[in-house]
Amino acid sequence: MTRARRLPPLNGLRVLEAIGETGSVTAAAKRLHVSHSAVSHHVKQLEAWVGQPLFTRRGRTIALTEAGESLAGVVHSSFDAIRHELDRLPIRFERSVSLSALPIIAETVILPQLHRFTEQHPEISLHLSLAQTDRPKTPAPDIELMFRERGRILPEETIMLPGTAVPVAAPALLTRLGGDPVRLLEKGPLIADEDFRMWQRWRDLAKDRIGAPDYAPQLILEGSFLLQKAALNGLGAAICRTATIQADLDRGALVRLSEIAIDENWFYTLRLAPPRADAPEVLAVQDWLISLGADHRPISQPASRAGAPTAAA
Repeated sequence: MTRARRLPPLNGLRVLEAIGETGSVTAAAKRLHVSHSAVSHHVKQLEAWVGQPLFTRRGRTIALTEAGESLAGVVHSSFDAIRHELDRLPIRFERSVSLSALPIIAETVILPQLHRFTEQHPEISLHLSLAQTDRPKTPAPDIELMFRERGRILPEETIMLPGTAVPVAAPALLTRLGGDPVRLLEKGPLIADEDFRMWQRWRDLAKDRIGAPDYAPQLILEGSFLLQKAALNGLGAAICRTATIQADLDRGALVRLSEIAIDENWFYTLRLAPPRADAPEVLAVQDWLISLGADHRPISQPASRAGAPTAAA
């Protein structure tokens, strides 16, 4: 027999959240539309249930203890998740499709082309959210865009875009270094991911063409989104995903520094959640996303310095 999960009284948790945000029993009572004595009662009841002090009383003021702060944070996050879900319920019975994507794909691939989808399917509402990591979201959206190594792609996933990456930089930065991509790649400034792993992989492939770097990166960033933004702002050379930089290359905001690419076995994939995988509106969004991948063109040729062969060719 499964043991029932223990939960304290709901009113006590509401009081905990309200006091944590307002800082007083009076303000909490006003927010919850109850009496001062009712809030005090729920405070005592919750502390008795938990078995340790959650509040510190100083005259007429009240504050949270360390245990109270910890529990209040969890309660607030949980209540916010419920509020968010309630806000979404009205659109659940419309032709709405939830889509989750990594920030770099949302900004550089989806948003620039989104007007075409809305023009073709004005009857479909699209709810786009950001996945801050490459781990699955809970609850799962109707369509989830992931970043996968080839050997880890699941049978129900479809490849949308390549995950290859190449070194790029802002043209102004390259000009300041005499227009020499090799010098930039050897001397820096370089922008690295959290453990320099992308540059390490690239150096392994380019070791016969580019000298060992003698520059320690001063800017360490998390994720492709920040790397690409930093490169666009001329802060250094960065390894960026080819699927996300074509527009910046076309408009001259970035230049490719080498033909050598890494991560050729990595891909951006999409996966449909089982409950609505056959819904016409979900399939329409899936087809549109796949078409964005099909429209992906080979990226521009790398920069060359005058009178010299292409860097790292």
